[in-house]
Amino acid sequence: MKSIVSVTDLHIEKIARGYRSFSPADCLIYQLEHFERTLAANRFQKGKKIDFVHGGGAGVLRQKMTDILKQKFPTFTYEDAPFATFGYQGALRVTIR
Repeated sequence: MKSIVSVTDLHIEKIARGYRSFSPADCLIYQLEHFERTLAANRFQKGKKIDFVHGGGAGVLRQKMTDILKQKFPTFTYEDAPFATFGYQGALRVTIR
């Protein structure tokens, strides 16, 4: 049985209204809060996989995401999402454990 993978796009224009007034720091905070809320909301769905699309860039968002996973969700596993699906867009696959 193939597991279903959900996708959460963390690009600020996809998740926030009024994002044009955000500073870069505000955008990062908002994205990380959205990431953490999504993980918390799914924490009891063991085996579920979520692909978080974070984009290319300098890697700041991705690094902060992995920091949150290590500190607050240490049992969850993560890896790069399939290149065939996301290409160079940049995505992280998290498996709820």
